[in-house]
Amino acid sequence: MSYTHVVKTMRHPLSQTAYRITIAIPKKQAPRDGYPVLYVLDGNAYGGLFENIVTMQSRRTEKTGVHLSVIVSIGYEQEEVFNSLRVYDFTPQSEVVNLPEHPSGKPWPSSGGAEQFLEILKEVKEIVRQMLDVNDEQQLIFGHSLGGLFLVHTLVQEPQLFSHYYICSPSLWWNQEQVLQEALHISQLECAIFIAVEQESKHQMYENAWSLFRHLETLPLQSVQFYTSPDENHMSIVPTSISQALRYLMNTKSFSPE
Repeated sequence: MSYTHVVKTMRHPLSQTAYRITIAIPKKQAPRDGYPVLYVLDGNAYGGLFENIVTMQSRRTEKTGVHLSVIVSIGYEQEEVFNSLRVYDFTPQSEVVNLPEHPSGKPWPSSGGAEQFLEILKEVKEIVRQMLDVNDEQQLIFGHSLGGLFLVHTLVQEPQLFSHYYICSPSLWWNQEQVLQEALHISQLECAIFIAVEQESKHQMYENAWSLFRHLETLPLQSVQFYTSPDENHMSIVPTSISQALRYLMNTKSFSPE
């Protein structure tokens, strides 16, 4: 493998279940300007996937466009792939929350912890910065579904926190499109953004993501790209779009040759 791993835990504000932060550090020496860093939300589900893809494709960066990077997977101290705490962490606070029926038929888990999770991310970034030689202009983050919703919320609240955003099938329907409506008022960004979404009609996933993209492409930001496929669904859009997203984001102007 191309990585060594450091695992840290951080206390969750709502639960005795801690965050598990897995930092995959390349064995190869850092580039002159420091390692790129890729932060992966829902780390239990997607951390290993990203690590394997970056390992394979970064062997021939000149062919694939994918750079060897530090990969920071942010998950939970349980083996469950998708912990219900993600609903709290990835959703913004609101006085009134209107939601469709939960897919399980059970009540929705607690929500509204996105601001606290932003603070957790800042702490994680500082841990990584103190441990390793990293490039502050190559700070990527991936989020899927509610994780994608959280990334759009971050674009609204603190867009400078990351330089490159991979927003995959964002749940912009949340609370009657609360975050989408806020995002449509963004007037300036300085980051690169890749949006991927399936074409299923449920929750207007495609329509909402397209509306976000059409607004973002009018702004003076670094770059933005939209990807979709008629053959994919809410889960399969992740592995389908990863290579395209990394190739696009890692070939924007802030990425220099290693």
